[in-house]
Amino acid sequence: MNISVENITAVDKKITIEADSSDLGPRIDKALKKYRKTMNIPGFRPGSAPIGLIKKRIGKDVENEQIDEFVQEIFQKEIIPNHKPVGEPRMEKLNYTDGKLEVELMIGTAPEFELTDVNAIKVDKLVHDVTDEEVAKEYEFSIRRASEWSETEDAATEESKVTVDVVRLDKDGKETDDKDEDLSLDLKSEQNKEYASALVGKKKGDETTIEIKDGEEPESYKATVKKVENHTAPELDEEFFKQQSRGQSTNEEEFKSYLKSQIQNYFDQTADDLLRDKIVTSLIDSHDFEVPQNIYQDILNGRINNLRKENEDTLPDDFNKEEFESENKDSIMKEGKWTFIVSDLFEKYPDTEIQAEDVDKFFEVEAAKMGLPAEMLRNFYASQSEQLEQLRMRIRTDKLFGKLIDEVSVNELSRDEYEKKYSNKK
Repeated sequence: MNISVENITAVDKKITIEADSSDLGPRIDKALKKYRKTMNIPGFRPGSAPIGLIKKRIGKDVENEQIDEFVQEIFQKEIIPNHKPVGEPRMEKLNYTDGKLEVELMIGTAPEFELTDVNAIKVDKLVHDVTDEEVAKEYEFSIRRASEWSETEDAATEESKVTVDVVRLDKDGKETDDKDEDLSLDLKSEQNKEYASALVGKKKGDETTIEIKDGEEPESYKATVKKVENHTAPELDEEFFKQQSRGQSTNEEEFKSYLKSQIQNYFDQTADDLLRDKIVTSLIDSHDFEVPQNIYQDILNGRINNLRKENEDTLPDDFNKEEFESENKDSIMKEGKWTFIVSDLFEKYPDTEIQAEDVDKFFEVEAAKMGLPAEMLRNFYASQSEQLEQLRMRIRTDKLFGKLIDEVSVNELSRDEYEKKYSNKK
C-alpha cells in the first residue's frame, strides 16, 4: 500500500491511496469464506459450496464492500491522525482493476492563522431611547389593526387600504411576466409611501403607474385597483386595551407604557443584533486565510437545500446554480472563515462551555415569554436531538458574544447618526 499527498492549496490536499492484491486479496477471501458459512445454495450443504461459486454469485459485491471498508480504515488510521481533515472528504476517483486499487480523495485542513486581538476591534453600536412620537404612531396603528374595514366606491385617501394587481413594466413601458395579484397596501404605512402617492385619489377599476426607486434605475409598475377600504375605529375601552396588550393594560396610559416597553425591547434587540453582526464582520475582515473547498461546498449545498425547502422541496424553475453561487460566493467565504474564527474564540474563552444552569435559565426565560411551563419546553427539546444541539450552540454563542462585547471598543451612535452613516450600506 502507498499513500501520497499533493498540496492543492494551503488548506486543500489530494490524497492518493494505492493498494494491490497483497493488501486486498486476503480481506476479500476472508469475507467470501464468511459469507459461504451462511449461504444456502441448492445442491450443497450450508457452508460447503465451492468458493468459486460463492465468488461468482457475490464476488463483486464483496469486493466493493471490502474496498469501502479498507478505504475507511486507512482514512481513520492514517489520514485523520496525520492531516487532521475538516469537513467531509470528497471522493474524486476510485478504480479497482486486476487486483489494483487507486483512490483519490480531496480533503480540507484547518487554516493556520493567529487570532486577532479582540481589544483592537472597533465597532459602532446603535443606542436609541424610544420617543413619545414613536409611541403615538404605534398607538395609532394598534387602533388601525383592530379596526373594522369595509369596502367603498369612493376614491382612496391616505387613510385607506387598497388591494391592487401589479405588473412590472419594461423600459419601453410594456408589461412583463413579473406580476403580483391581490397585493394589499395600507396607504398610511411609511413603507408604502411610493405606492400611496400614486394610489391616493384612485377608485376601484382605475389604473395607474407606480415608480419604485430600487437601485440606480427606478422600476415601473402598472397597478390596477381592485378594492378600496376605509376603517371604523374600535371602541377604546378596557377590553380593547387588554386584547392589544395580552392582558397587561386596561387603559390608554397603561397601554402606551406597554407599547413603549415593546418598542424599546425591539430597538435594544435590533441594536444587539447589529452589534454582533459588526463584530463578526470586523473579525472576518481582520483575518486573511483560505477556506477549504469542501467547507465552501458544504455551505453552498446547505443554502441550496434551504432554498429547496422554502419552495416546497423543489428548486424554482428558473434556478441557475452558477448564478446562485456567483451571487452568494462572498458571503459563503465569510461564513466559512467565521466557522474557524469562532472555533478559536471558543478555545480562547473556555468559560463559554455550556453548563447545566445555562440550559435551565434558557428554558425558564423562553417559557415565561411563551406562557408555558419550563418543563414542557424542556421535554420538547429533549425529544428533538438536532434542535437540542442547535440550542446548546446558541447558548454558547450568546455567552461568547457577552465576552466579546465587553472587550471590543464600542462607539455609541444615536439613531439619526447610525442611519446617516449606514443608510447607503447593505
